[in-house]
Amino acid sequence: MQQWEFDQRWKRGVMGITLDEAQKVVAVAVELSRSKGVRTAIAVVDNAGSLIALARLDEARSYYPDIARGKAMATALWDGTPSRQLAGQSGSNSVQQAVNHMYGGRIVFAPGAVPIMRGDEMIGVIGVGGSGPESDEAIAKEAADSLDN
Repeated sequence: MQQWEFDQRWKRGVMGITLDEAQKVVAVAVELSRSKGVRTAIAVVDNAGSLIALARLDEARSYYPDIARGKAMATALWDGTPSRQLAGQSGSNSVQQAVNHMYGGRIVFAPGAVPIMRGDEMIGVIGVGGSGPESDEAIAKEAADSLDN
């Protein structure tokens, strides 16, 4: 995103995801995970990759929240590019390597994160980890789409 695009978004009053919205998206993802019988963690970040909401289902592995957040951060930092499209590029993309290094290696380039939209504006990102790439992405997408904008 160019600086002028960023400035225009703020001039139009585009507000990022609220805590209430983030918690609603997380609640949907938790219910989807339970209905599929998978133990996941779910992270919602704002457009800058800062954490807004996080949940870890009972018996989910201790590192799943970090995976979910890392996937969400990748999508946020790459202006809403779903993490599936970023997956597999980190080994050959020096920019991805540099940014990941700047964030202490916390960015995860793997399927499971999608943008959360309000109209045609990205307001945040949901990342899911713990149920495998296809399931993580499906849960994230359905939860993101559930937000009544």
